[in-house]
Amino acid sequence: MRCVIYLRVSTREQAEGGYSIPAQREACTKLIQEKGWTFVDEYSDRGESAVSVKRAQLQEMLSRIKKDKDIDAIIIHKIDRLARNLEDHVAIKAILKRSETQLVSVVENIEDSASGRLVEGIHALMAEFYSSNLSSEVKKGMTQKARSGGILTRAPVGYKNVKEIIEGRNIAKVVVDTEMAPLVKEAFKLYA
Repeated sequence: MRCVIYLRVSTREQAEGGYSIPAQREACTKLIQEKGWTFVDEYSDRGESAVSVKRAQLQEMLSRIKKDKDIDAIIIHKIDRLARNLEDHVAIKAILKRSETQLVSVVENIEDSASGRLVEGIHALMAEFYSSNLSSEVKKGMTQKARSGGILTRAPVGYKNVKEIIEGRNIAKVVVDTEMAPLVKEAFKLYA
C-alpha cells in the first residue's frame, strides 16, 4: 500500500517552534511501518487553519491523488488535521473515493463499513463543533475584555501597552508613551 502523510498545525507559533508537526509525523510513519506499507511523500500545512480547504499542501496532495492515482492511502494523525467542518470533510472524502484512496487516521479507527462511516462522521462533526465553540468563546472573552477597558491589540506607535489591575484582574490598557509620543507628533508636523 503506497501512502502519503498529511500534517497540519493552525498557527505560525506551532509551526516554527512547536512539537506538533514532528509528533504527528512520528505517529504517522510508525503506523506505516507497523502495517508494512510504503511511505511515498509528505504534505505539511504549517500555520494553516482547517476552517478552509484552501491550504497549499492539501490542494497539492489532492491534485496529485486525482491526477496520478498512485496513492492508496492518506495517513493523518487525527481527522481534525484534515478538515474542521463536515462539508469539507465530505468533499475531501468524495475525491478520495473517486481515486480509490483510503483515509487512515492514527488516532481514530476509520472502517469502510456503515458503523465506521458513522463514527468518522461523528469525529468530523466533533471537529466542526470544537472550531465553532472555540470561536464563540474567544469572541465572548474579547468582548468582555473590551467592556472591562482592556485593549485587544498592540498599541500603535506613540502609545504603549501596560497592565493594570482592575477588580482583581490583570487588564491590558493603552497609555501615551511619553518618550515616543512627541516624536510621532513631530513626524506628523514635519510631514504636513
